[in-house]
Amino acid sequence: MTPERAAALVGRWVRFYTRDLPTPIAERRIAELDADLHDHLAHERATGTGDSRIALGVLSRMLRGLPADYSWRSHLFQIHLPENVMKKQKTAYRSAVVVALFAALPLLWGLGAVGLIGVEGDRADLMYLGVLAVGVVGALAARFRPAGMSRALLATAAATAVVAVIAFALGKHHSPATSVLELLGLNAFFTTLFAASAYLFHQATPHPTHP
Repeated sequence: MTPERAAALVGRWVRFYTRDLPTPIAERRIAELDADLHDHLAHERATGTGDSRIALGVLSRMLRGLPADYSWRSHLFQIHLPENVMKKQKTAYRSAVVVALFAALPLLWGLGAVGLIGVEGDRADLMYLGVLAVGVVGALAARFRPAGMSRALLATAAATAVVAVIAFALGKHHSPATSVLELLGLNAFFTTLFAASAYLFHQATPHPTHP
C-alpha cells in the first residue's frame, strides 16, 4: 500500500465518523486531518523513510487514534444535543429495554415450561433459542449503544418472523396442539414487541442538531 492510499483510507474514516455532525465542524475536522496527513507524508519522505514504512505509520496512527476520535465525536454530540432531547432519549432507551425484556422473558419461559410450537418438547421450539441468540449477540456487538441495539432488535424481530415461516413449511400448523391462528398470533406478538423495541432504540439514538 502506498502512503497516499493509506492517507485516503484515513480520510474516508474521518468523513465517516463526522458524517452526521454539523457541516462546519465536520469540514474543519476533515481539513485539519488532511493538512496533518500532508505534512506527515512530506516530513517522512524528507527524512528518507520508505513508502511502505510511511504507509504502515499512517495506518498505525489511525488505529491508535480511534479512541480519541470516538471521544471527540461523543463530546460534540453532548454539546449539540439540547438537555430535553437527551432526557427523551434516555427515556426511550429505558422503554426499549423494558419492551425487549417483556418479549424475551415470556419467550424463554414458554420454551422451558409449556413449549411454543407443536406438542410439548417439540424440537422446533429450539428455533426460538436462535431468535434470542440473535438479540444477545447483536446487543453485545453493539456494546448496548442505541443505534446498534435498534439494528439488533430489528434482526430479532425478523428472526421471529422467519421462525413462523419455517414452522408453516414444516407443517406445524397441522399439529393438534398448534392451530394456524395460534402460530400466527404467537409469532406476530413477539415480532411486534421486538420491532417496537427496535423503534424505541432508534428514538434513543443521538442525532445532533444542525445550526
